[in-house]
Amino acid sequence: MSSEQPPEALSAKLMSAKLKTVRQALIKVSLAETPPTLSAEQRQAICSDLLWLNEISEYQTLGICADTLAAAAAALESYVAALSQPIQLDIPDRAGAVYLKFNTLKNAWYLDGYSGKSRGVLMTYHTSEPELEQVNGTYGPFPLDLF
Repeated sequence: MSSEQPPEALSAKLMSAKLKTVRQALIKVSLAETPPTLSAEQRQAICSDLLWLNEISEYQTLGICADTLAAAAAALESYVAALSQPIQLDIPDRAGAVYLKFNTLKNAWYLDGYSGKSRGVLMTYHTSEPELEQVNGTYGPFPLDLF
């Protein structure tokens, strides 16, 4: 089942099956503290799955752990540009490793220092549609440069 088929073209039964397949694929790569090394084919499949979930969710929350604010901001801008629309952040400079969180519904961000070992991007999808309840979930970490 390809993630290329638009959600509106799927029956409820096919949507549920596809959602299960996409979730299983993303969960499989979401079991590490740091993003796995991915082949070009794996990167393309993950991007496709994330974008498909994006189409059927109402909004997303991204959590980014990076060695520098510049790396976190670059990752955030590339992910959000792929998911919805380009953004420009005006975040005050901060030294050291950071945790940057962004809500696509509110276009709001939160920044803090980070002392943990994890690096990468966590994607959380949100919907209030009861028939799409399985969309709600967090996946990752994915590479900072996935998109």
